[in-house]
Amino acid sequence: MNANEGSEEHLGCCACGDELTPFSGGGCADKKNVFTRREQDVLARIREASLRAREIKEGIRNSSGKESSAVLLEESRGELERLRRLRDELETERIAAAEERMRMLGHL
Repeated sequence: MNANEGSEEHLGCCACGDELTPFSGGGCADKKNVFTRREQDVLARIREASLRAREIKEGIRNSSGKESSAVLLEESRGELERLRRLRDELETERIAAAEERMRMLGHL
């Protein structure tokens, strides 16, 4: 028996497949590369806000040469400002979720 054969049986050292585990993905070694569900949710919300901001900016660009309503432009700018504030809040949440994951892994 070679030295690596005996160590393979220790790869399943915890309840990686347990539904209560906050990680989605493979075994113990993969956990450091995987986001928690909380992080995944926050990142999805960040992507949604970014896509919405991109759509609004594109709409502003497309209407810049046209006689567009000043009210519509002001509403678009207000929505962009709201999305910026949301993005700041989500960034704070993302950092907190990442720290939580690091604590769960025993790194903090």
